[in-house]
Amino acid sequence: MYRLIVLFLIIASSLSLAAQGTCTKGDCRNGYGEYIFADGARYVGDFNRGRIHGRGILYYTDSTKYIGNWVDQHQHGRGRMVFPDGSVYFGGFHLSKFHGEGKFTYANGNVLEAVWQNGVSGGEGKFRFANGDYYEGGIRDNKLEGMGLMQYANGDQYLGEWHNNVREGRGKIVFEDGTEVEGIWDEDQYRANWTDLGYTGNRDLLLSCNQGCPDGEGKYVYPDGTVFFGRVSGGLPAGEGTIVYNNGNIFQGEFRQHRAHGIGLMTYADGQISGGVWKEGRLYRRLYQAQGRPARAVAVDEDPEVKVWAVIVGAARYLHMPTLNYTDNDAFHLFAFLKSPEGGALPDEQIRLLIDEDATHRNIIMSMREVYLRADENDVVLFYFSGHGLRGSFLPVDYDGFDNKLEHYEIRDALVATRAKHKLIIADACHSGSLTAPLQARPGGIGEALQRYYDALNDANPGTALLLSSKGEEYSLEDGGLRSGVFSHYLIRGMKGEADINNDLLISVEELFQFVHREVRRYTGNIQTPTLSGDYDATMPIAVVRN
Repeated sequence: MYRLIVLFLIIASSLSLAAQGTCTKGDCRNGYGEYIFADGARYVGDFNRGRIHGRGILYYTDSTKYIGNWVDQHQHGRGRMVFPDGSVYFGGFHLSKFHGEGKFTYANGNVLEAVWQNGVSGGEGKFRFANGDYYEGGIRDNKLEGMGLMQYANGDQYLGEWHNNVREGRGKIVFEDGTEVEGIWDEDQYRANWTDLGYTGNRDLLLSCNQGCPDGEGKYVYPDGTVFFGRVSGGLPAGEGTIVYNNGNIFQGEFRQHRAHGIGLMTYADGQISGGVWKEGRLYRRLYQAQGRPARAVAVDEDPEVKVWAVIVGAARYLHMPTLNYTDNDAFHLFAFLKSPEGGALPDEQIRLLIDEDATHRNIIMSMREVYLRADENDVVLFYFSGHGLRGSFLPVDYDGFDNKLEHYEIRDALVATRAKHKLIIADACHSGSLTAPLQARPGGIGEALQRYYDALNDANPGTALLLSSKGEEYSLEDGGLRSGVFSHYLIRGMKGEADINNDLLISVEELFQFVHREVRRYTGNIQTPTLSGDYDATMPIAVVRN
């Protein structure tokens, strides 16, 4: 990123010799002389009819110095301005302002050649930086602006739009090795959809390639616990994929011979995020940088038994949006159900409840990480959100109209990162449909019914199911009579037993959807339409019914 030194010039537009100054030498009327102004400024040069006119030098009190042509008290024509820090402007002046062609040589060695108007540069120009970089293109107000070509000293070249001295808009960069990257730039950072990089499918369905596998998609586990998911060729990582390192770093992008190679994004365990072009496992050219939240060390709860891990969010009292009436109650109801025998009797360490002031963007992201990453290949993860929604996102309570949206891709990334066999998203929010882009019978506990529930989970095929309150273009309704969101009301009723269509004392995800879809459509007069999508097993149990 380049920031030009902008020098604000205080140039007198009218220097009155009668303003308490003194002619100390020569002829200050019609000839050559020296004049000391009341503020201490000193002029040495030509005079005509008592006014500065011709060629001369003005020494300002701040050590700035002008050497050049004057017309009727104004710096006018060609001249040189030397500033206290050693920076120099040489070029045209008009009525004591930079005007026409000129060149700034900054104290740090940078050189700006441009066309000047009203004291500032505008139009086409050239800028040579002290580090050897060279720019040619639009310049306005002493800054790189508009279309321009930057020839970097390292051999890279960028051609595209600039604003306020940084790459801004559409542009293309060609690196010295011939690699090309083209797209949109924002505040000097390349705005790729970084979250689309890497492997986004169902990891549980991938074949292990440690002993060989056909070309296509697969999984490769390294001796240190590092795991790769994505494209393989000859049984080795090759192409686009995701690698989760044993130190907590995660890379999403292109690979070659076990190493990051090509466009990719590295999220480090300390929260640093770097996107760019990688070579042989090293960042070759950085295009994007951000500071995320440090990852906390999360140990997987290895256990042959099935466990359910849940994050429940209810956002009602927003800081910058209208309050909702029942979304927090809906979250409490689902939490209570999951703690009950019918819902799996989840212990406290397997469930996180975030209500109102706790339902912030940061808390939701961190909770998903801390809870879901404990799941192993036998387990289930559940995410429930009840609150405001927009296309492509849910809105935590700290959403301010711009920042802190819970983007759908953030939920997807949290699910992709977990090893869980089953993944279930339940959302009661407006436009939620746009998202489609050891437990045993305990002493004194739940006995046979609960065991039946976990046995059925263990038998179901792996997958991800999204049970959403409405289509992408629809709103999710609350109802004062129900004192709940319509969707969440029938969701809980169905899970408590009303959705057991085949009377096997288990509520499958398909049975639950059929019940909720029918009842919500009926209650809302077909205004609201729940949806179910994903690569799920229709028989995956959601709840158990006790005799």
